[in-house]
Amino acid sequence: MAKPNNGTLVFLKNGIITGLVGAATTTAVIAAYGKAKTGDPWTPFNGIAHMFFGENAANRDGFVPRETLVGLGLNGTALVTWGVMYEAIAGKVAFPRSLLSGGLASFIIYLLDYHIFPPKLRPGFEKRLGYDSVFAAYLLLAVAFGLSPFWKGGKK
Repeated sequence: MAKPNNGTLVFLKNGIITGLVGAATTTAVIAAYGKAKTGDPWTPFNGIAHMFFGENAANRDGFVPRETLVGLGLNGTALVTWGVMYEAIAGKVAFPRSLLSGGLASFIIYLLDYHIFPPKLRPGFEKRLGYDSVFAAYLLLAVAFGLSPFWKGGKK
């Protein structure tokens, strides 16, 4: 089996970091909306777990280990995947143009999540929070992707 070259390892590392930053920012905004709208930051993540546990998962309030942890895991996994894909397509775009590529990538991800993929694969946090939270989450994802040149060694 061939060993990955250094360029592949750097690309994967950058994609994972970009995805983790995207996951952290979207998790924070979803939790903040959850606290403001439902009184609990964990509730919206139960909605994400609808992919595994059905629509009733979105009706669970508060921290419910099975639904909440699966929802957090699905959100993180999806965003790391998107981060790696973003790095593959737009990883060499320099700042400030990266803000435009980050915005475009986030918009495409939104279109896929809410208009192309079947309902079972939609994120699900909007079920409890509404679409203003969707806008905020994808906006912060755009910013996270757009600022990615800064954790890859500067503006280059």
